[in-house]
Amino acid sequence: MSIVTKKDIIDQRNQVFEQEFQVELASSCTVGNGILRLDGVAKENAIIAFEESKDKPSFFIPASGSGSRMFKFLYQWLEDEKETDEVQRFFTELPNFPFFGELTTPISDRKTIVAEVFEKFSTIPKGLIPFHRYENEVRTAFQEHLAQAKEFLGEDAEIHFTVQKEFEADIAKNLGANKNVSFSYQNDETDAYCFDANGEVVKEDGEYLRRPAGHGALLENLNAIDSDLVLLKNIDNIQHSFKSETTKQTWKLAIGTLLNFKKDLQELANDFSSEKLNMLNETYQFLSKNQLDDFQKEDLQTILHRPTRVCGMVKNEGEPGGGPFLIADKQSISNQIIEKAQIKNSEEQQAIVQGSSHFNPVFIVVSKTDAQGDKLDLMQFRDDSKFFVVKKTYKGKEIFYRELPGLWNGSMSNWNTIFLEIPSDVFTPVKSVLNLLVGS
Repeated sequence: MSIVTKKDIIDQRNQVFEQEFQVELASSCTVGNGILRLDGVAKENAIIAFEESKDKPSFFIPASGSGSRMFKFLYQWLEDEKETDEVQRFFTELPNFPFFGELTTPISDRKTIVAEVFEKFSTIPKGLIPFHRYENEVRTAFQEHLAQAKEFLGEDAEIHFTVQKEFEADIAKNLGANKNVSFSYQNDETDAYCFDANGEVVKEDGEYLRRPAGHGALLENLNAIDSDLVLLKNIDNIQHSFKSETTKQTWKLAIGTLLNFKKDLQELANDFSSEKLNMLNETYQFLSKNQLDDFQKEDLQTILHRPTRVCGMVKNEGEPGGGPFLIADKQSISNQIIEKAQIKNSEEQQAIVQGSSHFNPVFIVVSKTDAQGDKLDLMQFRDDSKFFVVKKTYKGKEIFYRELPGLWNGSMSNWNTIFLEIPSDVFTPVKSVLNLLVGS
């Protein structure tokens, strides 16, 4: 743990209580207005770029979360014994869950079997829970990510998981010996200080109470990866192998789109004109109309010397929430991924949210080099003003603390950003244990 300074505490207290952390939405991004929909020719060109590239991507999978939230309705059932549809389905389908073979309690003993489920699966990382059943094996999410990385990139595919340190040995055992699998942890020096409602820093047993500063703290971990091209995906969004073909094809399109963009950007640098800039932006939609109208030739150096990301976006099929928006700040109006917590609760801002067409499934290809291929320090492109403020109950009292700008939110604010429409089939998150059922 780093040495605590008075300035650290004062700065974080000001962020929590004095500074505005919410953003100003200008509009939602839609197809043709910030979101790219590839036609047949563009898809073909992207596939060619992927297949001809000598750069080997690697995977970066944040995987430190536990599985406890998956069982929320079962915790509630133990308290009130109400037979909700979720509870009934759980017990009816129990033999069909991938983890059923690890249970020893008779199905008829419902409370004991739920207690066994909690004991075995609610306190371990979500990635260690059996996710998919095959004819001769059951795979955890960790195993499935590794298997699909190898299917996509070959046996030497590199995959990096961010994990809780105390579970690293269990995860490594689950994955077996593999020199191309690596792990890292969220740096506890980034942990946030907690404050009470009066702005006083909270202490417990004489020590400052601190909490992990959100997935934005993982920017350091991503920065340390050797690969230029890195594929980001959440641990709980992994398809059974019989559903994975669309995912592999979509990765090819996203990677190829990024490679073509960087090539076209370099060509623009070699022969710049406003007309060619407009053509480039029509193809990739990475600049807002505001940025395009105000563009000066010297601005070219800014976009040439930035990291780049292609972010898959899926059509909204439920309640609109976090996703691709144009936001207004002091510099300009720009494409950003925004979470619901960042959006003001005003009628005007919420109307923009309700009108949004796509959301962020976390299906992102990043390039950590500039247009010339020179490696960049990703920490230099974070917008520190895009932090989050969290309010939680801790031991019966409200505490407040600051989370760092989210990994794909403010941590990538000053990147070249392309939003790419992708199929909904690539997004199959496991938020409830019921999502583990085939056809759920």
